[in-house]
Amino acid sequence: MKDSSRPSPAPRRAFVLVLFCACVFLGAAILLKLPTGPMPAPSDPRKPKTGSARTAPPAHSKAERPKVEALPAAPPPDGAPAPGRTTTVTDADLDYIAARNLLIPVAGVTASQLRDTFNQARSEGRQHDAIDIMAPRGTPVLAATDGKVIKLFQSDRGGVTLYELDPSGRYVYYYAHLMGYAEGVAEGTQLRRGDVIAYVGDTGNAGAEKFHLHFAISKRTSPRQWSGGDPINPYPLLVRR
Repeated sequence: MKDSSRPSPAPRRAFVLVLFCACVFLGAAILLKLPTGPMPAPSDPRKPKTGSARTAPPAHSKAERPKVEALPAAPPPDGAPAPGRTTTVTDADLDYIAARNLLIPVAGVTASQLRDTFNQARSEGRQHDAIDIMAPRGTPVLAATDGKVIKLFQSDRGGVTLYELDPSGRYVYYYAHLMGYAEGVAEGTQLRRGDVIAYVGDTGNAGAEKFHLHFAISKRTSPRQWSGGDPINPYPLLVRR
């Protein structure tokens, strides 16, 4: 005898059929929205992309342009200031001073003892523009060449100083941090190469008991000028022997 309380399978089949039709309809709708045509072949990352025409190299924007490093500047001639500094000093100036055969202006000091401190930095963003010749206190300072004492001066930086004018009138030899002047030295005194003109000291900003001669050469840029000319490195002119 059949059980009348057991549900008929017909409604279940109808539900499954409806669900199946809904899935088919949804799938068809999705397929209709997809682009038609052949699938593109996967690109090989190792090969550059090519087209029917030759591809020009991509243009770079200003920000993207490769940086081109400038070639290093040629070193300045011996005795000239560092690159970037405006100067009137020429090779002819250096040749003239070299021909004068400058004497090392501190008694007993040899060329091998000299150190090139011309380009060293100093306080307040300054450059040394001179060389320091180390020697004991009171060592005689000698005239590097013939000339005339154009100025005796005392300053905070240089201390006791002496300015010697070259016979040509174009160049000034500067002696600083002196302990004092030699007897008979005054403005206008004519000097001969090797004359004792002063003595090594530590005046000015040399530093306590850091005895040395600050020696500089400059080219005058004004006929009445005794300081502030265009600097010339004394080092190669003193060791060139």
